[in-house]
Amino acid sequence: MNAPARVVVRGPNWLGDLVMAAPAIRGIGDAWPDAIVHVAVPAAFAPMVPVLDPRATAVALEGRTGVRAVRRHAEQIRAGGYDLGVLFTNSFASALAMRQAGVPERWGYRRDARGLMLTRAIRVADAPRASRHHADYYAALVEALGLPRPPLELQALLPKAARDAALTLLGDGGWDGRQPLLVCAPGAAYGTAKQWPPRHVAAVAAAWMADGGLVALVGAGADRAASDAVLAGVTPPARAAVLDLTGRTSLLALAGVLGLATRVLANDSGAMHVAAALGTPVVSVFGPTREWATAPLGPHRILTHEVWCRPCMLRECPLDHRCMTAVGPERVIAALRES
Repeated sequence: MNAPARVVVRGPNWLGDLVMAAPAIRGIGDAWPDAIVHVAVPAAFAPMVPVLDPRATAVALEGRTGVRAVRRHAEQIRAGGYDLGVLFTNSFASALAMRQAGVPERWGYRRDARGLMLTRAIRVADAPRASRHHADYYAALVEALGLPRPPLELQALLPKAARDAALTLLGDGGWDGRQPLLVCAPGAAYGTAKQWPPRHVAAVAAAWMADGGLVALVGAGADRAASDAVLAGVTPPARAAVLDLTGRTSLLALAGVLGLATRVLANDSGAMHVAAALGTPVVSVFGPTREWATAPLGPHRILTHEVWCRPCMLRECPLDHRCMTAVGPERVIAALRES
């Protein structure tokens, strides 16, 4: 086909996956510099689109699952008048919404029995040089569609509004802008199996503060239990010095806090990917998930403890969670100091 005038990219439904797809999304814009490129993602993640690629505009999709969500997504995409849609999702529902939106060209991987919904359906086995990493999975699709393969590099830019919001939150919490700032993200949306034990996070926080640094906890409202468990593990005198931002930040403010941090300690999560994308060194403990598939693209150190059952990809551990509990605080403290 001729170069399209208006392109909609259906971005992934998870924050970390959206970050890993950013090089491929940018590659589409590079291939068609005169095209208008919009990125359709769940509304909660729409503010991250211009952070990851300042040229791209977000379409904030309302609703996540179900028939009503598909219809609403189709309406929103139809309003854009696109002549090409590229799907980085694998689901049948996202392809159905693109078809119902009347987008004439619909390209993506042939997954989830959706081949007939696409005008160009690429088998994963036919994607050239697709490695096991998710970012390369998206880049391989771009190449399979006949475009130059994008380099797996991030060009995230922290907006001034995000920085200002973060500075206000951190300043109100006592950060003077000079103290080494450790930001801990103890939660993980996928399940508790991905969470490094809060008591270990508490030990790391105590060591960081003993060295003269400040510790901030971040996460969504759903991460409240994990943050409370970390706070409970810090002795009372030091506990008062921990800045608890859990549930208190917008996504942009969270990005600002992660971008201003000296180091970030996070599970395999969206916070891990956002921090690394902004150039902040991240230390992450991986247990049930595959580090070779979802390691962040920016500066990072990954710690693991090998046991026969990992990576299991389970949301909850049915055994003793040894893959995570056996990574002691001393290893993480050393990694933070060496990063």
